[in-house]
Amino acid sequence: MINIESFQMFSTFAIAIFIEVMPFLAIGALISAVLEVFVSQERMIKLIPKSVAGGVALGIGAGFILPTCECGVVPIVRRLIKKGVPPYMAIAYMLAAPIVNPVVLVSTYLAFNGNGTMVFGRIGIAVIVAAAMGLYARRFTNVFRESAKASLHNHHHGHHDHNHSGETIKQKIKTVVMHAAREFMEMGKYVIIGAVVSAAFKTFIPMDIIIALSENLIVSIIGMITLAILLSICSEADAFVASSFQVFPMGAKLAFIGIGPMVDLKLIGMYGATFKKELVIALIVGPTILVFILSWLVEKFIF
Repeated sequence: MINIESFQMFSTFAIAIFIEVMPFLAIGALISAVLEVFVSQERMIKLIPKSVAGGVALGIGAGFILPTCECGVVPIVRRLIKKGVPPYMAIAYMLAAPIVNPVVLVSTYLAFNGNGTMVFGRIGIAVIVAAAMGLYARRFTNVFRESAKASLHNHHHGHHDHNHSGETIKQKIKTVVMHAAREFMEMGKYVIIGAVVSAAFKTFIPMDIIIALSENLIVSIIGMITLAILLSICSEADAFVASSFQVFPMGAKLAFIGIGPMVDLKLIGMYGATFKKELVIALIVGPTILVFILSWLVEKFIF
């Protein structure tokens, strides 16, 4: 039975997750809007390597430079693809950036008391999964679901040929704000759903069950992957949460910080609102399987 104390805890967790995510989603929406208004499609296309391997590598490499959280990366990727960036390059960036960016790597280093294996293990998982899913995305000429395509079209309605070059700086800034607000509101509702479900899990699942999962390596990795997906913790903070599960093997903790920035409840909602069903399923199943295998291998042969 749910008592007042449990409900208050649930409300606190939900609001905390919401508050944690919203700034990053706002930053992502703002970057997306800046890309739309200030970067022409022609300029964007010139930066794209000719080869698929080069495009995937550049997408992953960009993640090391741009401090983008998973909470805001989907709007950026939507805009990049709309600008002419190949889906395989954008998908690789989307999965890698929330893990390999400098802010997250520093937080991981600090959370695990300078354990380089955890940092490089996290980088390795991100690079392998992002490359694999980027290459898988080659099969799609169009990755957007119909409603997302319509939404993107409506965002541009009234701007001839989507060209903002003739606008004044003041007009461009106004357009950026309008685009960012629309993007923020559209993605925000899925974050709210994810926050509510995640808070319910954190509140009502007994800690004894979580501890019991740590007794077997395979079960513990599966348990930590499931936990990461359900808790939906931002990648800047997830390493501190993972390190707090002291009874779990390091491979299971690596699985936790590997899968969370790629697949969690808020991301599943945003994926579903943006991409085709087949790609959404691949973005959920593919990283989950790969993270499990890679984390198991790291635990067996490195830790």
